[in-house]
This record gives sequence, structure tokens and C-alpha cells, in this order.
Amino acid sequence: MRSDVLNANSGSVGNFSTFNQEVQSVTDSTYSVSPDQSGTIFDLNLAGGITVTLPPASAGLVYEFHIGTTFTGTLTINADSSSDTLQGMILMGTGLTLNDADDNVENWGYASPAAADHQYVADGDTKGRHLGTMLKYQAISDSKWQVTGVAICSGAIATPFT
Repeated sequence: MRSDVLNANSGSVGNFSTFNQEVQSVTDSTYSVSPDQSGTIFDLNLAGGITVTLPPASAGLVYEFHIGTTFTGTLTINADSSSDTLQGMILMGTGLTLNDADDNVENWGYASPAAADHQYVADGDTKGRHLGTMLKYQAISDSKWQVTGVAICSGAIATPFT
């Protein structure tokens, strides 16, 4: 990355700061995210399962969730209430090596939440609870979360949205 940039207003060269996102490990079975944590990457590390609850949607809030430990239990990400709904799309697929017996076309696809969906519930290996899954939640209004990312699965994929 360059350490100097052209200042468009003055034509002079200036310095810019490196932008670093905070990364926070979550090892508790329940975790509530606060508005002042906007911009944070949450590294989820409790194989037995974690339930994350988002704050009320407020335009501009953004959070990322990374699965740092493959889950054997359920990963749930809840909107604050059922009136804060989800939209967007995530890519879903196997995390296995190419040409592996379980790595074929029917194991890649996408999932989009339905109009009233407000939860991500990965309660099986086909729903994106494996190491490396990365989901981004960005509030685009006071009632809508835009969800994007990649969910690592095994077996035939199934939507995690409900």
C-alpha cells in the first residue's frame, strides 16, 4: 500500500492512515452486539454453538462474522426483532479440495433470505457452520440488514435463513 496520496483539494502529496478493523474473539454461547462495535469482525470460536443478537437496525451499522472454529452445535445470528428483516445473498459451497468426491456442482450455490426472514440458523453442516465462513451484516435502513458473504458447507447446501 502506498504511504502517500495526492490531495485532490490542494494538489499536494499527503499521508494517510492505515485502516484496521477491530477483531474480537467470541467464545460465549450467547453474545449481544452493541452499536458502538460497528466495524468489528467477530471471530466465532465455540464449536458447541453460539447465538449472536444484533442491535436494532440503524442505517450504517456494519458487522462481520467469521467462523474460526467449525461448529458441531448451532450458529444463530438473530436480528434484534422480527421487524428487522434480512435481504441480500450469500455464496454457499463445500470447503473441500477440488476434485474431492464431495466437491461437485450441486454443492455450490447461493441462499437469499425470504422477505420476513430475520435469522441465520446454521444447525447442520449443509447450512454454513464450517471454518472460514464469513458473513457481513450491514444495516441499510432502520429495519433492513443486507447480508453478504461466503458460507462453507459440506453435503448438499440448504438455506440457513429463517
